[in-house]
Amino acid sequence: MTLKKDILTLFETDRGKALSGQQIADTLGVSRNSVWKAVKALQQDGYKIVATTNKGYILDESNDILSPESIKARLDGRYSDKQITVFATTSSTNAEAMKMLQDGKIEHGALIVSDEQTQGRGRMGKTFFSPKSGIYMSVCLCKRIENLSDVMIITPAAAVAVRRAIAKFTDRDARIKWVNDVYIGKKKVCGILTQADIDFESGKAGTFIVGIGVNFVNQHFPDEIKDMACALFEDKPTITRSEMIAEIYTQLMELTDDITNHGFMDEYKKYSLVIGNRISYAINNEQKTGIVEDIDSSGGLIIDEDGKKRTLTCGEISIKSADGSWI
Repeated sequence: MTLKKDILTLFETDRGKALSGQQIADTLGVSRNSVWKAVKALQQDGYKIVATTNKGYILDESNDILSPESIKARLDGRYSDKQITVFATTSSTNAEAMKMLQDGKIEHGALIVSDEQTQGRGRMGKTFFSPKSGIYMSVCLCKRIENLSDVMIITPAAAVAVRRAIAKFTDRDARIKWVNDVYIGKKKVCGILTQADIDFESGKAGTFIVGIGVNFVNQHFPDEIKDMACALFEDKPTITRSEMIAEIYTQLMELTDDITNHGFMDEYKKYSLVIGNRISYAINNEQKTGIVEDIDSSGGLIIDEDGKKRTLTCGEISIKSADGSWI
């Protein structure tokens, strides 16, 4: 680790507190001049570090540059040794995770984050608008899962993790649209894309890449999505992205620690947008509608289709809201 990263770790651990040049030098066993040079380099990188007379250096609370150091400082100690990779820009964090997996350079719990994505992806080949200042993260879960029902709840677990994080830091009423979107009101604030690496000899998945994209601050959304998307913070954020990323990560790791425990599905149902509502969906390219009666423990939608019961386990749906519009 370079001196600059060592100093950044100290700043992130004691963000908002003054650290004197001598204190930093003594802690790291270097000269005060070396500390001064490293702090200047961090300031040139964009870090809001203020030098205060007779007190020392302070990393501003609002500093929102993503780094492994900023995320690790906010992680539960159980996860402080996990592999964290941060990009300034990349095609997509899921693509980076898959490449690292194929190269044998990824482990369980690895976290990949980027400040922006140039080819952000959603389900069914859709794009995900990914400008700077959003949250784009992928978590690697290396778990050989025997039962399909356990595989199916990974994406719902991620949705619950995001909703919990939003509830912890804001008063926004986040709801889950089956199976992989989180909404505030009638607008999407988060999308989730889970990909599996298949062992062709056994036919089972041993690694899952969970990609999560959150519209963190208000953006100039493209015309085609501006009426369908929203940001977590419409004005100045009250937290940093690193805080949000660390909380989502911690919640997801806890929820998937025992993948056979589907207890959180009660929470998934409680905050569902779909239960009790009419939805539109396609079966074998035939458009159908029905009322969602429930969500089973594996995440399947139990639908009343004009008296006929059906369980939908995958696909895209539209929900008919109280005012007759579809979301």
